[in-house]
Amino acid sequence: MALKTDKKRSKAGIGYQEFFDLMDKDPDKTRLVLVHGDENYLAEQIISRMEDYWIAPGGRDMDMNVIDTRFSDKFDMDRLIDAAMCVPWMSKARLVVVKGADITAYQATDKQLEFLKELPSGCAVVFWDQDAKFKASTTVYKAIAASGVVVATPIGNEREVADWIRSKVQNDGYRTDDRCAVSIAGRCQYSLMTVSHELEKLYLYCDARNTHNLTYEMIEECCPPDFTAVVFDIMDSCGTGSADKALSTLSRLLSAGEPVARLRSTVVGYLRKLIIAKELGNAEALATELGMHPYPAGKMVRQVNNFTMDKLIKLYIDGANYDSEFKHGNIDERMALELLIIAACGVR
Repeated sequence: MALKTDKKRSKAGIGYQEFFDLMDKDPDKTRLVLVHGDENYLAEQIISRMEDYWIAPGGRDMDMNVIDTRFSDKFDMDRLIDAAMCVPWMSKARLVVVKGADITAYQATDKQLEFLKELPSGCAVVFWDQDAKFKASTTVYKAIAASGVVVATPIGNEREVADWIRSKVQNDGYRTDDRCAVSIAGRCQYSLMTVSHELEKLYLYCDARNTHNLTYEMIEECCPPDFTAVVFDIMDSCGTGSADKALSTLSRLLSAGEPVARLRSTVVGYLRKLIIAKELGNAEALATELGMHPYPAGKMVRQVNNFTMDKLIKLYIDGANYDSEFKHGNIDERMALELLIIAACGVR
């Protein structure tokens, strides 16, 4: 179930599947690892894989240290070194996991850098940081990259996550289709951690009904709203001039407690995609350009025939202007969204 990460979005490092392959072929090269990115699910999978390899069954309490500085004091490299130098009791190596240290920005001493370059044979170390403070030009990063492995775990795009869902569902012994996979991906904002939780819920739903077929109706009943699908429906109504239907769809979603800000942002982002779809005029090209799954890309290319390019650009500019008016306190946020939708309904 490899998630193919887009090289343009990966600042530095191999993908997680490449890391797993490396562990299978030459695990000693994976004793020093830096995982960076915003896809927490993949980071957890990497740490779990390292634990499975380096730590003996029942040896976690004695041979594994977790230093989590995300919600506590600043990271201290000497604390890591002290833990790593302890001889493992039962395992192949002592595993030290460091979370949230912003290690690439750490001001390490020469002695600490030397430790990273010459990691003791009895330990394995994995750093896990978010991308926000990742720096690929520091001495610490260079020391880790030279002696160990850097793994990038960015959030996947629609196509990557939908394909991952199809593969996982099949491997888990269930069935679904492209429409369902795309819908789950959108509802979970492309987070594999959220996707995995939603799939577990859907599997329980299937089991209770003695079926292995995961349907769209089940997703509608069990999962959060699909903002992208709702916006597609709204814009479909706008394309045929059905303002009442478009506003009714919007009202139902807002009445369910969904935030106006998120929906407004999704609408404006969708307008940008429609502009690109109009320019390309081809579903395959659109899917490649935006990292979309072919299924919604085809629907979007058909939908955009109801709009002219000039009017799409005007709507996008209107969206930006309404955003400015809202931020300056000149208009209510919901009113700004409704005015944009009404304007779209007048466009053919």
